[in-house]
Amino acid sequence: MLGVGLEVNFTVDWEVRLKTWSGRFLNRLVSEVLEGAGVRVSHNSTKPFSVSPILDARGRATNRLVPGGSYWFRASFMCNTIDCAAVASAFARDAYVLGSGEVVRILRVRAREFRLGGGTANDGGSSNNNNMSIIEWGVRYYPTVFPFMGRYITHPSPARLLASATKTLSQLLRGVEVVLDGGDNMYNAVINNIDLKNIVKDLALNTELINYRIRRLGINLGGGRLVPTFYGTAVYITQTTNPSLLNTLLSTAEFFGVGKNRALGLGFIKITHRDVKSRP
Repeated sequence: MLGVGLEVNFTVDWEVRLKTWSGRFLNRLVSEVLEGAGVRVSHNSTKPFSVSPILDARGRATNRLVPGGSYWFRASFMCNTIDCAAVASAFARDAYVLGSGEVVRILRVRAREFRLGGGTANDGGSSNNNNMSIIEWGVRYYPTVFPFMGRYITHPSPARLLASATKTLSQLLRGVEVVLDGGDNMYNAVINNIDLKNIVKDLALNTELINYRIRRLGINLGGGRLVPTFYGTAVYITQTTNPSLLNTLLSTAEFFGVGKNRALGLGFIKITHRDVKSRP
């Protein structure tokens, strides 16, 4: 198991109006829950988790929580940076009182594992070096921003999406001996010795954005930080002889998010479809 994701349904005892982006509230909630269970979370380095925004029953991001309302979020953890068994047990209580006074009552927690070699990571087929596959795939973006050369990229760039998923996959596999199919070459080594950018380059060069509907939104992360983001939907098409690698990257992106500030609720995505098309 490389990662674990928790989908947490909750409600509140009294109305909570968040003055900043809801991901900050969840960052504090997850950190305090983990620390309360004895799992140390550094406040001066990258958090070992990513979170979604707070979503209501209809899947809409919200900053207003009312008693009786049902809300949910997802938190994803890399097992090589944190004890995933301890993470699952940390969310076993019925209620949590935050240091700022809010009471969060847990309605349900569902856990999902992230593995390679089947299930989550390889949905949609395996690689075939002799046949070309044309795959159309769609993404629903919640507020997201991609970093590139010190700039903010606020559009659904296929290269930035695949690069972000590749970086996450590299972090997940760090120090693990695996076999990866790079198309013309099979790589069998400790992942630290493999340049994943070279493995994924062919996918990025053969993927195009064919349709999108997005809006741009400034997200208040507090402390005077206003981050430009985008949200909406996008459809891509990829031509490849290695569909399993594409599916692995898409599953990684959906499970752990993409882009910047994922521990603060940015970069949450859903893969809406993956369809194999016949060649024209």
